[in-house]
Parts: sequence; C-alpha cells; structure tokens
Amino acid sequence: MSPNVGDLVVGRVLEIRPNGALIALSDKEAGFLHISEIAEETVSRVEDYIQEGQELILKVIGFDRLGRPSLSLARVTPRDREAFEYHREVVRMKSALAGRTLKLPEEQEPEERIEWRLARWLEEAEASLAKLKRSRSKRLSQRFYTD
Repeated sequence: MSPNVGDLVVGRVLEIRPNGALIALSDKEAGFLHISEIAEETVSRVEDYIQEGQELILKVIGFDRLGRPSLSLARVTPRDREAFEYHREVVRMKSALAGRTLKLPEEQEPEERIEWRLARWLEEAEASLAKLKRSRSKRLSQRFYTD
C-alpha cells in the first residue's frame, strides 16, 4: 500500500548522503528525506541530526518523478508523534489480547533493491558527465583566448 501526501510513515535510515538521506519505508518501498526537510533551522551536516539505522516518524510531502515518496522530518508536529505512538500502542494491545504478536511494518528488515543501486549509479554518472563537460568547455575557452 503506497502512502498518500500528508500521511505519517515510519522509516529506517538506509543511507546518508550529502543532500539528505535514503529512507526505507518497507521492504518494497523507499523515500528520500532532503536536507532542507530535516529540521526547521538550516542543516549543514545530515549526520548531526540522523544516523544510519535510526527509526524516524516522517510525513509524506510529495513524490519524485519515479513515484518515490519525498519525506519531511521537520513537518511532523508533536501532536502527530503522540497520535502515532498511540496507534502503535493500540496495535500492541490488540496483539496481546489476541494472544499472538502482530508484526508492525516498520519492524521488518529493509533490503537494498536494484533500483536504488541503479538510481545511485545514474546520479554519479550524471555528476561525472557534468564535470567532464565543464572541464571541456574550460579547455576550449582557454584555447580560444590563447590562440
């Protein structure tokens, strides 16, 4: 089940990047938490606020061009956190009354998917290509002025 904009979700930090963090929402879905959505104040280093493996309560604020959720930590209010914790407690109580444990979705181990690795590889390839284009145009402009 895919989340909608405005939904609260629980995610585990898979990977920290310079511009944000990759968050596993389930074993089949991941989202991205941009550095500007981590805190209200300006964040210079993502590592100062979150660590890999940390569990977070996040709000879905949109979707990227591939349909993956864009997430926000800064837009989660204290009231949202209380409501979410209450929901978790209700699930635990129901499972205790039923005599069996109900596994919450956030307790499942995430797996790295080929799509994530491919997306990371494409980002690196695009960055390398842009760097090559800049150095080529710089060389051409230098040759133009020296001739």
